[in-house]
Amino acid sequence: MTPSEWSESAVRSECLSRYRFHVVLACVLAALCPMFAPFARAGQSEKSERRVRILLLVDATTPLSVDYRTTGRRLRRALVAGSLGIAPILIESKISSSERSKESNRLQETVGNFDRKRVIEAAIAAAVGITGYFEVVIPDDPSSFATKTEINFDRVKADGYPYVLVVREDFAGMITAWEMGTLSAGSYLRYELYDAATKKQLTKGLASAFALPQHQLDPATTDRAIFLGEYPAAVGAACGRIYGELNKQGHLHTMAEAHGLGKEVPAVGEILDKYARLFDYHFKLPKDWHQVTGASKYSLVMEPNNADRAHFGVVLAVDLLLEEFGQKVQDLDDYITIVFGRLRNMGYPVEDAQPFENLRLDTPHTGFLVDRPGGAGKELVLFRRLDDRFVVMYSIIFLQDFDGYLRKYSQDLETLMNKAEFKTRPSM
Repeated sequence: MTPSEWSESAVRSECLSRYRFHVVLACVLAALCPMFAPFARAGQSEKSERRVRILLLVDATTPLSVDYRTTGRRLRRALVAGSLGIAPILIESKISSSERSKESNRLQETVGNFDRKRVIEAAIAAAVGITGYFEVVIPDDPSSFATKTEINFDRVKADGYPYVLVVREDFAGMITAWEMGTLSAGSYLRYELYDAATKKQLTKGLASAFALPQHQLDPATTDRAIFLGEYPAAVGAACGRIYGELNKQGHLHTMAEAHGLGKEVPAVGEILDKYARLFDYHFKLPKDWHQVTGASKYSLVMEPNNADRAHFGVVLAVDLLLEEFGQKVQDLDDYITIVFGRLRNMGYPVEDAQPFENLRLDTPHTGFLVDRPGGAGKELVLFRRLDDRFVVMYSIIFLQDFDGYLRKYSQDLETLMNKAEFKTRPSM
């Protein structure tokens, strides 16, 4: 699916503000859960002398684009199609394409020469190299290792690279990601991982991300500083997701194990599967609330079943206090320090976080009120330790009107948390 198709699909399925909220929920889980967030074990502050080398080949030649969406453009498309049949849909498509072409050309002229390839290379190297057991190598002359369509595996092996990571940027530019009539810097990356010895593709996937700031059309396409300042953040987030998928799917562990480093780089997916069998939870939701199952048992979204859910909701995350994740902590305060470090890396001003104790909870929770990056609302984060292996976190998100939504839903939040049932079982 192209970025335009992805964006249009999101618009057709439900209003963009609703989509916006669930992207925010995904970002929260990325910050809180080790299954997505990069981790470094306690003894890895210095890089290992033994590192698995990965040859990185990046293609960032696709021209900058603008994918601008407004309610007016959607309405015009619907009116034309509804009154005149299929032919005007094609005409509207050409009009839309012409508009986007003009806007894209304007952005290209504004940005001028800008080496996106170096930005992607640096972000991938930082993400994959965080454990200290992998070294991403950026060749001086990528053309000696690959063409547009084919990798020269003989050359790759001869130069001592057991693995090749290919990253192609399918979209780069400004896109309507968070709110109709606004634009944010975005990047859409396609990646492939190969075993050089067997020439086998180990995995492939897609990763996209968008900077948090939102801009009107004119400044977004005519102010060079906006794109140059915010594009790296989008790329960094997308590359972090690539790392997270390689880690969660076990590819990093397999690669490390093949080079005698299996114990140092754990099989994240196997660990998560093992511990998922050792806990359960059940919620008795307040009236007119519903829950949305997350990507795994470790996450859950709960929200009111009305229009407020576009701006307010609750994320449950269950996290693991394990040495493999660098989270074998002595107490809850140590764990909160780790989480706040992740949030700080995502742009949260955690140094301004305030303790929060204004909910009447039967079981003690440690809570903090934190501003979201870029002034995009507030989050109330509450922690509860179940035992020496599990921590429960609630992230209550207020994209706007914190005081109003807290007054309206404080009783529901108390009911939700006080009636929550958690069970853990001994390790098998």
